[in-house]
Amino acid sequence: MLTVDGHDHVTAYSERVVRMLIDRKGPRRAALYFPFKETRGRHFLSPLVRHLRGLGAGGLSALEVGCSFGHITECLAETREVAEVYAFDTDPAFVAITRAKVEEMGLKSVRDVAAFTTAETCRLPYADARFDLVLAIGVVEHLPARTRRAQVDEYYRVLAPGGHIAVLDTPNRFFPLESHSVGLPFVQWLPPSLAHAYARLGRPARFRDVGYAEFIADGTGWRNASLRDCLPSAGWTGLDDVTEAAGYGWRFFRDGARSRSRRALLPVFAVACAALRAAGQPPSLCLPYLNLLFRKS
Repeated sequence: MLTVDGHDHVTAYSERVVRMLIDRKGPRRAALYFPFKETRGRHFLSPLVRHLRGLGAGGLSALEVGCSFGHITECLAETREVAEVYAFDTDPAFVAITRAKVEEMGLKSVRDVAAFTTAETCRLPYADARFDLVLAIGVVEHLPARTRRAQVDEYYRVLAPGGHIAVLDTPNRFFPLESHSVGLPFVQWLPPSLAHAYARLGRPARFRDVGYAEFIADGTGWRNASLRDCLPSAGWTGLDDVTEAAGYGWRFFRDGARSRSRRALLPVFAVACAALRAAGQPPSLCLPYLNLLFRKS
């Protein structure tokens, strides 16, 4: 149990893992991570697992890009269709936490949790077509603009023909409201200097003391990501979009609508998604977050 400001937060994680998380995120932020396996891991992976089971998949080799706290790693290790899991992150503290969880929880299918530099993620140490499944969940928006193209191309290089790549929980750069990092409309479309000034003006409690260098630092994620960012340099060539068939995209957004405002706007989103589909475009283009699943043909 972790008690913060008089509130008790119960967890099955060990004291060692909790202390490591506190060192990385502070006590208030640490408590938010305790339920991530269910609220994020199961939530985002459930449609993928159902899709793979429907295909009769098994013995899969999976690569998790940006393992963070290891909550997705845990879920993958418990998925019977996945035989082995490789994971990596550029944050050494999160890598250490995930390794500790793998050790303590006996996640035998997790073969390696690696710590890579940003430069190393531009040329991953895995063979071409090494993995049947690649997952990048809440990752692409955090990749530096100068290296993003090279990094995303690597995800597709190591994906085997017939394999699937899931790019999930990625804030859509072309949705007017930036709801991921700053929480202000249009901020992701502005030049960095104007975006910084806008954030300090519109969110003073959070950004008043944030300097420009910190605001634009690698990993901040306020610029979000476009569909093009989530595809390889070759675009759609050699890819089948199975997003909607697997239950992501519009259905995932509709079924996951919890807030009153989002539920009230569902008819508007339904019309926009239908219009995009009729035009031969991915319905996800009009949604706040991109949740995409592609198959390498």
